[in-house]
Order: sequence, then structure tokens, then C-alpha cells
Amino acid sequence: MDPIENNRAMVEKLLLPFPLLSDPQGRVLKEWDVWTDTEGGIAKPSIFAIRKDGSIGWAYVGHDFADRPTDDDLFNSLRGGD
Repeated sequence: MDPIENNRAMVEKLLLPFPLLSDPQGRVLKEWDVWTDTEGGIAKPSIFAIRKDGSIGWAYVGHDFADRPTDDDLFNSLRGGD
């Protein structure tokens, strides 16, 4: 749900070779079932790697704010490993 400007800054800071989706209205979060109405509405920590053809190449949905994949898990998945 981060604004476009925040995602753009993150891509530039981390020198990411891929774009980040910005979903300020939470439409994708709700459609992909990563939105929870508890605590006044919050997104589960989630990462989806989308292929050029639009299919999901890798997905991770955590259970709470601290449940996130390691950097190695994420980048290995993008390289086609594990």
C-alpha cells in the first residue's frame, strides 16, 4: 500500500533491477487475500514476484509484521533457485 514515491525511493536506494507495485487503495492486497481487517486494517507482509507474462513466479505471505523471507530466500527465488 506504499505510495508510488516511497516505492520509487526504495528501488533507487537498493538499486533494484525491477519495479515495485504501488497499491495505495489496497485493491490487489484484498484480491490476493493479504489484507486483514484486524487492527483497523493492515496488510500481511507479502512479496510476489511477477513474471513478464503476468503470472506469479514466487509468493511469500507472512503471518505477522515480523514474518518475512530472508534476503537470500527472496533473491534465490528470483534467480530461479530453491
